[in-house]
Amino acid sequence: MYMVRIFVIDEFLDKLCEILYEFGFIEINRASRFISYKDGVHLLDNSNLIRECEELKADVKEAMSLLGVPPLRKDDSLVKISTGAMEELKEEYTEVISQIKNLTQCIKDNDKKIKTLTMRATILNVIGERGVNLDSFRKSENIIVKAGVIPKEHLKDIKSIHEEGIVIEVTEEFMGNVFLLCVALKEKEKRFIEILKSVKFKDISLDSDITDIDRSISSLELEIWRLREESANYRRQLNSIRQKYSVKLAQALWMIEENEKIYRVMGKFIASARGHVIIGWVPETKITFLENKLKGLKGAFYIDKSPAEYFMSRGLHIKDIPSYLGHKFLGPFERMLKFYGIPAYRHIDPTFLMAVSFVVMFGMMFGDVGHGLGLLAFGGVLNFFKTLRDAGRILILCGFSGMVFGILFGSFFGKEDIIFPLWFNPSFNPKKFLVVGIGFGVAMISLGIVLNIIQNIRNRHVKEAIFSQWGIISIVFYWLILYVAVASVRYHLNIPGVWIMIFFLLPLFVIVFGNLLWKCKNDLADVIFTPVEIVMSLLTNTISFIRVAAFGLAHAALGACVYLVAYSIGNIAGLKMSLIVEGNIGIILFEGLIVFIQALRLEFYEFFSKFFILQGREFKPLKERR
Repeated sequence: MYMVRIFVIDEFLDKLCEILYEFGFIEINRASRFISYKDGVHLLDNSNLIRECEELKADVKEAMSLLGVPPLRKDDSLVKISTGAMEELKEEYTEVISQIKNLTQCIKDNDKKIKTLTMRATILNVIGERGVNLDSFRKSENIIVKAGVIPKEHLKDIKSIHEEGIVIEVTEEFMGNVFLLCVALKEKEKRFIEILKSVKFKDISLDSDITDIDRSISSLELEIWRLREESANYRRQLNSIRQKYSVKLAQALWMIEENEKIYRVMGKFIASARGHVIIGWVPETKITFLENKLKGLKGAFYIDKSPAEYFMSRGLHIKDIPSYLGHKFLGPFERMLKFYGIPAYRHIDPTFLMAVSFVVMFGMMFGDVGHGLGLLAFGGVLNFFKTLRDAGRILILCGFSGMVFGILFGSFFGKEDIIFPLWFNPSFNPKKFLVVGIGFGVAMISLGIVLNIIQNIRNRHVKEAIFSQWGIISIVFYWLILYVAVASVRYHLNIPGVWIMIFFLLPLFVIVFGNLLWKCKNDLADVIFTPVEIVMSLLTNTISFIRVAAFGLAHAALGACVYLVAYSIGNIAGLKMSLIVEGNIGIILFEGLIVFIQALRLEFYEFFSKFFILQGREFKPLKERR
């Protein structure tokens, strides 16, 4: 990882930002952390740019929502990076956005008016059908008449009301409401009002000059028709705007969002009267690419680069330096790795080793040609969905591995008499399978320790490489004990107890002595208990890999159980085949999930724990990698 410092004169700042955006592989840092500055030099004020950007983005999003315009597929070729980009977009789209909002509001207002007029016309129609004389009610001093609607959920409440002097008639439903025609004696007015409030009654006022109900209804329907025609005209205008500006608005939103990224990091730039200073981290493999892009600004900029090790020697902590993984084909496994953490800078990236070992372990525990094919097909289906593509690709590889080991083990949809095993059949030789599982575990644990040794030597921690918990002495101790155990069992060697004690105690004593003498660890209790931790961890980690064979045997046993149950029910038509099909589907889903979890557990706790000691910080590029 390199830190670059770019000095650019003021008038070329926009061009530099455009180049940095196109380059993308730079993590901008606050320049004041690495450069001391005096009067006249300050952090660039980006507040106005961000405010303008957020306001315009909100307006464009609202306009797109009102028009029903979907987001645009992201295309960097449509983006123009500039501090004046927002002003240009405002000039181009402010009037259009305003027109969209006005037309939409007019349609909403008309819809509200139409709803009110429709309710009023319906009430008049009900009054006319009942033969109610409005004038007689209006002239009466002893009777109160109200017409209106209540929400449908209060219909049951209003029907349960039976009080003398109050008559409430339910007429019909309209748009989730129920029409009411209510009559009450004047003396019951207070109770009458309470009842109507309790059911959220909405009064529909009837004009006092209504004398001819039929004529009033006709007038209302004419007004409703006029408003609908007016709204239809507004919608035609909106549709015309949508056809003309839908793509342009989507492109504008994309450009606003990408400019906003630049505006936000501008707050980390140092500004002076003559120019600006930009500081950021760039992966070592991308430095030349950046320098080539900046050649177009010849004479307007100066770039200085320093490796991260230079800043580490000056006191910068290794955790403050970002780690760039950047796997193109192993992206799904890289994202799986992040569940555990990000390896610190100059520490080993285990993504490739994790991908290979995970797929192999999964195949060993899920070894069946038919089940692997089913898992592969399921992964292929998930691969068509963007959000599930990573899971789909992992399942495709795991399914293929299951098919390979299915051929080696001679298993096809749980039956072991269809294909001949190219290696051995775990069900008939479980002891061999257990040895293979433990052997694979020994290789994984040993690899983890070796990676830790290489990692310490690479970071010039020679003492830790030799005497640490997972150093050279530890792996020597591990392999000595393995040799003694294997030799005693396989060759029936009678090794004296004294030599066994030497094999056990001498490496552990060297670890304690080295830690105390060279102070690899400061805590005395930690130094003393390190040998105990080494012995227990190596023992439990090695035994833990028995689960590779155990789950492989359990997978084969589940397949056998499916056929045992299916054949035990006799020859009932269709039922036997149904049980076989459903049982195999259940094994693929249920056992596949369990095996996935167990393989991931072995990676995280038995393998990563040997060398993945220091968590780092993920490299966050200016532009998302696509």
